[in-house]
This record gives sequence, C-alpha cells and structure tokens, in this order.
Amino acid sequence: MWSEAELLYKANQMFADNVREMSNGRIQIETFSSGALMSYTEYFDALRGGVVEMMQSGGGYYAGKDPAFQAFESASIIIGDYPRTLMWLYGGGGNQFARDQYAKWDLRFIAPSFYTFAGESIVSKIPIRSFDDVKGLKIRAPETLAPVWASLGADVLTIPGAEVYTALSTGLIEASDWGSPAMNLRVGYAEIAPYYSRPGDYYMGATAVMVISMEAWNSLPDDLKGIVQVAADWQNLDAWTLSGYDDLTATEALTAAGAEMIVWDADLTTEMKRLIAEVQKELASESEDGLRIVQAIEAFLAAVEK
Repeated sequence: MWSEAELLYKANQMFADNVREMSNGRIQIETFSSGALMSYTEYFDALRGGVVEMMQSGGGYYAGKDPAFQAFESASIIIGDYPRTLMWLYGGGGNQFARDQYAKWDLRFIAPSFYTFAGESIVSKIPIRSFDDVKGLKIRAPETLAPVWASLGADVLTIPGAEVYTALSTGLIEASDWGSPAMNLRVGYAEIAPYYSRPGDYYMGATAVMVISMEAWNSLPDDLKGIVQVAADWQNLDAWTLSGYDDLTATEALTAAGAEMIVWDADLTTEMKRLIAEVQKELASESEDGLRIVQAIEAFLAAVEK
C-alpha cells in the first residue's frame, strides 16, 4: 500500500522481520511497495486470485464489492481519533466485524493499521481559513470526499495522487487532499504550494487493514498463526508511532522550508468533520453489513460520549 519512501513501508518490513525472527525462520514474508506488483486498485482481486498471499490496503479501494469494507475503513474518521478507535476495535468488537466480513470473501482479516498523528493536512497555493476561501477553490480530492468539498462550493477534481504535483505546479488545481504533513513534505509540495492546514482541522486518517488469503492462513499451524497475529498487531503500533512522530517533526521542517501552517476557523473545522462523517456513514450504509458496522460505531460513540 505504501511507497518505499514512507515510514509505513518500513513498518511493513519490520512486520516481516518480526515474523521471521519469532518463527525462527519458519515463515518468510517478502514485502513489496505500492505499485511494484500491480495498481493499488487491483490488490483485492490479486489476493483472492492467488497472485499474492497477503495485502495491506484501505477498504475504500474495493468498497464497490461491498460498502462494508468502506464502513470499517471509516471507523477512525467517524470516531474522530485513533485512541478511541483502538477501544472500539479491540474492546468493542470492531475487529470481529472485519474478520466476519473478509471471511465472506475467503480472506482472513488479521489486524488494523493506523497512520498519522492528528490527521490529514490540506496543501494549497492560497491560504484557506474560512468558508469563503473554500468557495470556488480548485481542489483535488478522493472520490469519497469530493461531495464534501463540492457541497461547500469548491471546484473538485478526482485525479490520482501521482498527478497532484504536476496539477499544482501547472495551476490545474490550487489545493489537494492527499496525505499527512510528512507525506506531503517528502513529495516536495512546499516548493509550489506553501500553505498547509493544521493537522486535526481536517479529518482523522482512515483505518487500513492487513489481510491474508484464507488458504494461506489455514495452511499455518496454530503456533505460527499466533506469531503472525501478534506481529500484525505490533505492526499497527509501529506504523502509528513511526508515522505519527514523522508528522509531528514534519510540521517544523515544512515551516523551515517556507511553508505556513494555517489554522482553519472553528466553524469550518466543525462543519467539515460533520460532513465527512455523514458522507462516510452514507456510503458505508449501502449494504446490510455496512449499516451494521456503522450502527455499532454510533452505539460505541454514544456510550463513550455520555
């Protein structure tokens, strides 16, 4: 799912190393960066077809097969932060929802995977602070978030992330929703788009998944299944802490590179998060399984916010 430049890819390699060491070499996992074997849109079918045995991906990429995949990915976005999302996943039955859903496709959900510390950051060529700044803004956004920006009056394009740099530099777009501060820093956006929204003003990162084919999972003896499970849960912690610290230090590096961190007006932040959560719920609820997951998330939030 991640390019070799990202610490999240390093976390994948750490997972493979941990499995090898804990199993005394009985399991060897070879990792590949995003795009090395196939497009990220083909991961799901490649896994089910036996081209690969394991993947880490976001359920939104194949939500067309069942919106329930989108529902699980949206958990952290709807809940609003990763600590409470951990509570829902491991204490409130969230992981079991994923395990049941992927099993219907002959796949075994192993563990969730987090990234970013405070959330995604919008990079732009003009400062964005208020609703007025969003109106008419030419922005790249992923398909699931395009309706949110459009509802606020933005001019939205849904081009691939790989085309964002060129689109920003040529003026095709003025802003982009692509990733966290550290990801944007490494791509070099500060050279052409000096404004960044403060992480946390937009939305929380999604909940990615680590999944293995059921055939590969069932071929493992119980002790090796346990090792893979423990290492996968451990990988989530590695991914979250590595990328989280990376984002914290990136904001300082961006400022040194000439970028400016913009704080959105409170009403824009509040409305944006509300709209994003509602869109995620609507998309995820288009199937019975997806609706069931959304209802479980809402019940959890109602309990913890009393």
